[in-house]
Amino acid sequence: MKEQQLTRFMYALIVVGLGIAASGVGLVIFTDIVTGHGVQGIALVAGLIAGGLFLSIPAKIYLTLQLMKRNDQKVKAQRERGEIH
Repeated sequence: MKEQQLTRFMYALIVVGLGIAASGVGLVIFTDIVTGHGVQGIALVAGLIAGGLFLSIPAKIYLTLQLMKRNDQKVKAQRERGEIH
């Protein structure tokens, strides 16, 4: 998989993960699933929120590392050209 495709895939994982987490929060706010279903309702909501974060956080870390790598390459190129002292 090319780097650009992997980056797009990671952005998609972030969107999907945040969507899943938001649906869990929406269930808590707009329904009575927690009080109506007891422990199973709480487990469902917690699973949705945790699953969404589980998808989005590693993707954010990967994208941050890629951004840092690109920035380092850019600074190195500027130093070689004499633009930065």
